[in-house]
Amino acid sequence: QLMLCRRVGKGLDAALQDPRIDFMSFSGHKFHAPRGTGFIYAKEGRMIAPLLTGGGQENDWRSGTENVPAIAAMAKSLRLLLANEADNVARQQAVRKRIYDHVSQKPKVTMFSQLTPDFAPHVLCFAIAGVRGETIVHAFEAQAIYISTTSACSSKKGTESSTLAAMHTDSRIATSAIRVSLDEANTLAEADAFNKAFDTIYAKFAKLDKATV
Repeated sequence: QLMLCRRVGKGLDAALQDPRIDFMSFSGHKFHAPRGTGFIYAKEGRMIAPLLTGGGQENDWRSGTENVPAIAAMAKSLRLLLANEADNVARQQAVRKRIYDHVSQKPKVTMFSQLTPDFAPHVLCFAIAGVRGETIVHAFEAQAIYISTTSACSSKKGTESSTLAAMHTDSRIATSAIRVSLDEANTLAEADAFNKAFDTIYAKFAKLDKATV
């Protein structure tokens, strides 16, 4: 079974021990490596068929000229990430909590993310009842804060989040969901700036429809 790794860090070792996982793919841009780089973890004894044959690169797993500088940069990025993982997670959790504690106080906000350890430390997902997610995203854009309605991989589909659908979320709430993705470089000051922008946006929609927001 092939799995896609959406985040490198805490819990990865345990995930790789899962007997259901034969392969796991990693995208370099997820950990600050050059775009277009990545690698596949293969459990011992497992093989995959190459998409292109004939060149024999990388033990016959692929064909074509290898981008050695990008591969080296990816390896360095991964080493730096794992070396500072504990500090990175702690910073992300602090920023996430600052935003969560503020946003969750609003009466018409539904929080999908929680502060428990089993939730990813770098993502917050919530909805404002009665306001479509795209509208909220554009309102934040106007204040130079960039968020999304879903993951970057599926935001162009224009459909309701499959994850929220699997959670049996009311479609009226699901279409209002937004995603805030954090990074270890984000600061508490930036969290405060986000909260200030959120208050402005929330108040704006409250004036437009007091019965909804």
